[in-house]
Amino acid sequence: MGKKKAQAAGKAAQKAAKKAKVEKKAEKKETKNVKRTKATVEEDEEDLEAILDKMAKQWEEQHKVTEETVEGPPSKRANATLTPCPNGNHLWCIGGEYFSDDGKAYFYNDVYRYSPDKDEWRRFTSPTAPGPRSAHSVVASPIAGGKLFLFGGEFSSLHQNTFHHYRDFWVFDITTHSWDRIETKVKPSARSGHRMAIWKHFIVLFGGFHDVGIRTNYLSDLWLFDTQEYKWQDVVFRDTDRKPTARSGFSFLPIAEGIVLHGGYCKEYIKGKRPIGVALEDTWFLKMSTNPKEIKWERRKKSGYAPSLRSGCTMALWSTRSQGILFGGVSDEDKDEERLESVFHNDLSVSVFISPACV
Repeated sequence: MGKKKAQAAGKAAQKAAKKAKVEKKAEKKETKNVKRTKATVEEDEEDLEAILDKMAKQWEEQHKVTEETVEGPPSKRANATLTPCPNGNHLWCIGGEYFSDDGKAYFYNDVYRYSPDKDEWRRFTSPTAPGPRSAHSVVASPIAGGKLFLFGGEFSSLHQNTFHHYRDFWVFDITTHSWDRIETKVKPSARSGHRMAIWKHFIVLFGGFHDVGIRTNYLSDLWLFDTQEYKWQDVVFRDTDRKPTARSGFSFLPIAEGIVLHGGYCKEYIKGKRPIGVALEDTWFLKMSTNPKEIKWERRKKSGYAPSLRSGCTMALWSTRSQGILFGGVSDEDKDEERLESVFHNDLSVSVFISPACV
């Protein structure tokens, strides 16, 4: 009897020892797993930090902006834009084109800033930037430290065998000196030679042309871009409403009540005859409203000593005196298909914009 009890006690001790051994082994395994898991987590955290660091470096490289002082003004070019800075004493020059003596066309997308008080030019480059172009349009807004908005323009191959009109819309941040493309489902068609103006928080775009190769199509549509909602809207008029004819290269100046349009250029196509260039000398006032349905065109009569018929003139707004200053231009006369006689002007004209009735 005592022997059986001793055997039972021995078996119980063995069983307990075996159980303790299993538990110890399990504990050891669990500890090992915990250590392995901890190491894996730490490794994963280190990998994630490395990935984020790499992404940050790539972002900096892709969005790095360079700024440098250059000697003298930009290279020779035409149809660039020169826009007053909305928040400083600077002028911003963007893009343009140059035709060499051997007939090759060169287009630019560089950005220059001129400081008149220092007589200094600075050049800015950014990987995210509009493509090379000319005959685009740029307006400035003081919002968020200052913005330059660019739409459209044109580009051609080196020998002008192929031609392209842009339909893209960009904004240049004056504080960061960087470009961003604005994507919207609704926007104006591709064009160049158009004009834009800022009225309150609206960018107003009118006219321009699109060359499809066979003929040049001139445009007379009016568009609004809301800089608060970042949306384009086509302003539609009735067929019976008075409005300017299709044109490009006109003056487009904003005043308190609206926008003044003067002159421009188009081509006249008559069946059986060659196209003839037409310089325009009419003046219109776009009476603005925050409600697009209330916007309307009003034609203005000429008074005083109006400039002679011409195209390619430049007109700037002298806001403190409510005056438009017009300079230069050219008068072309088509003699025949091979002869074009041009007279260039260097006179200065002043138009008073005290009120719409005085335009």
